[in-house]
Amino acid sequence: MPSHEQQQQEPAAGAGAGADFSALPPELVHRALAAAGASDVAAASRACRAWRDALRPLREAAALHARGRRVKHAAGAAAAAGAEGRKAERQRALGLFQRAARLGSAAAMVDAGLMCWEEGRRDEAVGCYQKAAELGHPVGMCNLGVSYLEADPPKAEEAVRWFYPAAAAGNARAQYNLGLCLQNGKGIKRNQREAAKWYLRAAEGGNVRAMYNISLCYNYGEGFSQDQVRSKRWLQLAADCGHKKALYECGIKLCAAGDKVRSLMYLELATRRGEAAASHMRDVILESLSLVNAQRALSDADKWRPRALYTRR
Repeated sequence: MPSHEQQQQEPAAGAGAGADFSALPPELVHRALAAAGASDVAAASRACRAWRDALRPLREAAALHARGRRVKHAAGAAAAAGAEGRKAERQRALGLFQRAARLGSAAAMVDAGLMCWEEGRRDEAVGCYQKAAELGHPVGMCNLGVSYLEADPPKAEEAVRWFYPAAAAGNARAQYNLGLCLQNGKGIKRNQREAAKWYLRAAEGGNVRAMYNISLCYNYGEGFSQDQVRSKRWLQLAADCGHKKALYECGIKLCAAGDKVRSLMYLELATRRGEAAASHMRDVILESLSLVNAQRALSDADKWRPRALYTRR
């Protein structure tokens, strides 16, 4: 949805330059901005008195939501508080999210749903995601789709129904999940070309799993023409971001190319992330290297940090 300032500059066809947006029903204004960010709500509130009054609950919700996120972050970081202290702070954060959700904040509905999901209260979580999704919040739509996939039994068709609008809105995780459904024929007819298209969009949006999958698509010519250069580039980027299978495969390729020191570093990183196939190969290379080179590779693994990427939500 364009911002109010854009609407003023570009009146809708037939509305005329003097269109009176203050005449919109308050509930319509509130619903239209429920999935917007706090800055957009604040900007819309300055448009006119009617909008300011209509959006007062969302401004209050934005403040509560921001407080809830600070409390949740602090609870996660406060190791000294102990398990009981962290639990109490998480409940406080959840309470703030729920208050903000009752005032209409779709983002707060998503965060409340996530906390309920983490605590095993899945029905409550799905209810929160459903409300956020119906307000058009992309993360809410994506999380609702994931919830349907993980239901017992799975509701794949419902999942796909929510992944599509979230993916179209630019949510990288929804794009990745839609690609998976298309690749595997879950809830929709199998279509490798469409799957690859969504993987690519998700990878470009920062989704690390999609980066790995798109490297496979290019490697095997699935959905795209075979392209080893692009495959290698996406595999390397996935590894740089910490994808365990990508780290393992980069390690294997480096070993085959004769670079055993860097190979050991990648295989060590893959092993630390739980890639079972990496540990045997790591041990073989470890025995073949001098002590100095082995220590250098392991030291590099200790110092390695995954590449930080912005992920479209």
